[in-house]
Amino acid sequence: MSVLRLLRRIIRWFVILVVVILAIPVLGLAYGFLTTDSLDATPLPGTAEGAPPQAVADQLRGEIPGYKRPEESTYLTYPEWAIVYAAREYAGFVEEERESQFPYWAYIGRFWQDYATMIRATSDAPFNFANHQMIAVIGTSHTIEHVIQWAYENTVGRITEWTSRQRIGVDIYQANVAAEYAAFLDQVPWYQFPYAEKRAGLMAVVRAPGEDQVRTSERKLAFGLAYWIKQGYANAIKSALAATSDPAFLDIHVWAKGPVAQAIAGEPDTTLEKDFGADGAVFVTKRYQVFTDMIPRLIAKGVRFVEIGGNDEILLTVLSNDAIEPPAGTRLLFGYQLPADPAVRRSGLTVAVRQLHMVLPALAGQARLEHVYDY
Repeated sequence: MSVLRLLRRIIRWFVILVVVILAIPVLGLAYGFLTTDSLDATPLPGTAEGAPPQAVADQLRGEIPGYKRPEESTYLTYPEWAIVYAAREYAGFVEEERESQFPYWAYIGRFWQDYATMIRATSDAPFNFANHQMIAVIGTSHTIEHVIQWAYENTVGRITEWTSRQRIGVDIYQANVAAEYAAFLDQVPWYQFPYAEKRAGLMAVVRAPGEDQVRTSERKLAFGLAYWIKQGYANAIKSALAATSDPAFLDIHVWAKGPVAQAIAGEPDTTLEKDFGADGAVFVTKRYQVFTDMIPRLIAKGVRFVEIGGNDEILLTVLSNDAIEPPAGTRLLFGYQLPADPAVRRSGLTVAVRQLHMVLPALAGQARLEHVYDY
């Protein structure tokens, strides 16, 4: 074969690969839009009630950098969390079940359905190209990873499941890493995960007497390679972000009324910023899961929210066994059974911030709060 012919083949396969990769978000979103419903576009009830003094609101936006976050971000952060939930539900599944039985394709479809729903929810907001580009990239990576794992676990993985007949040391190690990864993602981006360290730990697993040598070697080879690739990809992402992106906002500014100073006194990484007396107070705290966990504690202490991130509506999700009845001051955005555990249902609700102190207690009898998407 001539060098020119070889070069043409390489270019041809490279073009095919690029086309396939670019087609994933197009086909994914087409599937997402075709399999989800349009949304109610009427104004959310409760947002107009208890509106804060405009002068104070303007003062906060002018004096506190980062106080006002784009309201559409409460929706556009959800697809990122959908990947976190996929990792969490995978970890819960493989704790007891075989990897080959995990519904990989259902989680691929679920991501694109979630993203399509969030596009609908933000249709009246300015289009943020960088934000959507990022979601498309992580969705494409999520799709490719799940397709590869589905194909591998249902061929080579199934063979070694059969030769092993039981869960062995490498299976238990992998399940533990999956649980660590899922917990890690609650607060830290995936590319910070120590894949190289986990690879070394996998290689150090000693086969116990009676454990299958074929399964042990296969898991070490396959997942050792996967960890090596992921560590290299993570390093590349970190370098690219350091060179091209501003640091992520890790804090959220919250305007609330009631005994704010006393309520936040015991909360870590939380500071009172401004006290307006009868008009409430503003505090700053960490975002993500720690803020979600804090909200019910503050409500129980008499705190009533005015604005979160400078906005008066926010998305939250709850988990339940049955379909929920949306409380006043909310709108049901979506609801579905978890593919890996159909006995559990996830529901997404748009909520008026100033109704949170009534909405969360009303939901408590029906469901468990999963996350509040803090822009």
